[in-house]
Amino acid sequence: MRIKYQWLFALAYILIAVGMMIGLAYYLNRPSCQVSASCVWEGVLVTAVTLIAVTFSFAAAYLYWLKQPIRQMSLLARRIASGDTKARLLLNSPGALDDLARAFNDMRDQLVSQVDGLEKRQRQLALILQHMADGVLIVDGQGYVQLINPAAVSLLNTPADITQPRTYAEVVRHHQLIDLYHRCRATKENQVAAFEMGNGRFWQAVITPFTEHETLGYLVILQDLTAIRHLETVRRDFISNLSHELRTPLASLRAVMETLQDGALDDPPAALRFLGRGVHEVDTMTQMVEELLELSQIESGRVPLRLQATAVSDLIIHPVGRLRTLAESGNIKLLTDLPLDLPLVLADPRRIEQVVGNLLHNAIKFTPPGGKVTIRAYLNDEKAAAHDSVIIEVKDSGMGIAANDLPRIFERFYKSDRARTRGRSGTGLGLAIARHLVEAHNGRIWVRSLEGKGSTFYFSLLIADN
Repeated sequence: MRIKYQWLFALAYILIAVGMMIGLAYYLNRPSCQVSASCVWEGVLVTAVTLIAVTFSFAAAYLYWLKQPIRQMSLLARRIASGDTKARLLLNSPGALDDLARAFNDMRDQLVSQVDGLEKRQRQLALILQHMADGVLIVDGQGYVQLINPAAVSLLNTPADITQPRTYAEVVRHHQLIDLYHRCRATKENQVAAFEMGNGRFWQAVITPFTEHETLGYLVILQDLTAIRHLETVRRDFISNLSHELRTPLASLRAVMETLQDGALDDPPAALRFLGRGVHEVDTMTQMVEELLELSQIESGRVPLRLQATAVSDLIIHPVGRLRTLAESGNIKLLTDLPLDLPLVLADPRRIEQVVGNLLHNAIKFTPPGGKVTIRAYLNDEKAAAHDSVIIEVKDSGMGIAANDLPRIFERFYKSDRARTRGRSGTGLGLAIARHLVEAHNGRIWVRSLEGKGSTFYFSLLIADN
């Protein structure tokens, strides 16, 4: 459109100039001017002055017209610089200015595309830093923290606000992490170290130096390996305990076989006694293998639960009946306290009877003669529970559990002080099986105990919907 207007602009100027020339010719052809030189000079001078004035006027207007696209480009550049990425330049400039405007728009499109890409990547990186489990800090060359993510804030228990400059030492406040940072600054090499942080926490720190725009900085990554360390400890203890539990019956079996080989077969009563001992050790190992297999199936979710609304008394009466003879043989009172108005619970009866049986068997086994074991059930009276579960409690007057053993009592093969339980400890799998079965019912199991004062085991079961 501007090209069309440009030709019209030129045509108007030509028409005005031609009109002035025609007017001058008409003026000079008058009879009064043909005999007067002053008239001729006057006509030419007026026409020349007028033509010059018109030319300057057209030139000024044309220059103003040409400056409009440049003004628009300047305005557009300011809008883009202020963040208005939707602004564009209209393509209506004359000639080369139209090409310049098109190039300006192309440049603007590429710039906006690059900025959008950078903003997208920045949002992605910010999202990763916001939600990653590892703590991340970026420290500049002067030792001031420039960035810290929420995981690092939580691990270090430090304020997240870094608007005020804070040094690395002020943020981490741990001498081992500070020493590792100084070592990285001194060597300019990647540093990795693991630390015991107290309260059972175990961290790994990785500090990496980097250079950006000729400026040195440091990337600090903090990893909380407490859970992994705990799993490694459990795995190591599991292998150790399994080896120990198998070594005892295997050694006993070897002794029986060697005794029989050395001539005990010639003494039938002794041979029968040793064979009975061997059968007992085989039964012990068989029970251990069966319980390990069952525990593995429970942990992997391959044991289906047949949940149904069940009376609490039905879950307790049968295990109590089976174990009453064992309690009476040890001169131990086995008492029950079961209110008649308890609601039905959602449970797999066979599995919960197994839990109750394990807890009762342990209570009887670790209670001295003359003691008592009490099992009772009642509504959960915790405010948070809102009476949505029933608590089953097994209490004994036995030797109790040491305080340092309580956190691990439900682990596989874990046993309290072996010197105190020698001759009475089992495979060490019963409580682990009980824990997994209760948790599979969406309940929880826990213990309270004072050494020498007895122990009380609790587990909860959800109330069945009416």
